[in-house]
Amino acid sequence: MHHLHTRRTLALLVVLIVGVVGGASATAAIMRAAAPVREVLVQSTNPQGGDGRTLYLQRVSIPGNTPLAAHTHAGTQIAAITTGTLRYTVIKGKPVKVLKPNALGTKPEFVRTIQPGQTYDVEAGYSVIEPAGTAHKVQVIGSSEVVVYVASLFTNGEPVSIPYVTAS
Repeated sequence: MHHLHTRRTLALLVVLIVGVVGGASATAAIMRAAAPVREVLVQSTNPQGGDGRTLYLQRVSIPGNTPLAAHTHAGTQIAAITTGTLRYTVIKGKPVKVLKPNALGTKPEFVRTIQPGQTYDVEAGYSVIEPAGTAHKVQVIGSSEVVVYVASLFTNGEPVSIPYVTAS
């Protein structure tokens, strides 16, 4: 009887391990498939008027239905959404400004600010200005890819994005 119990326990353990490993592999595959792709189009270290800083222009493609974890940036970042819609949530810090082009093609028009604790869906054609250190997260709305052009001005050596962890 003891031998039968051991065999059942061993069989259950094998099923559990296969399930966990298979689940982890599936989760890892989904996470890889849903990762944004960041392409640096141009960057300049110590640009004129920006000693000690790096100026970036990037194209970021985010797959449909993808959430991006809460994060901050070490410097000011501006982003223009060219396709799709981003659900944008400000968690903590300074408000984020939302702008849209005006009919004359000159200075963009102010739409609203997203205050800490607020969420707003930013559609293609609109832009945001993110102050340094503002904690925020985004979620792609719908199954279509979102493409965002991002210009950033960070202190030399700072990462493009810094994970934001809330205190529990």
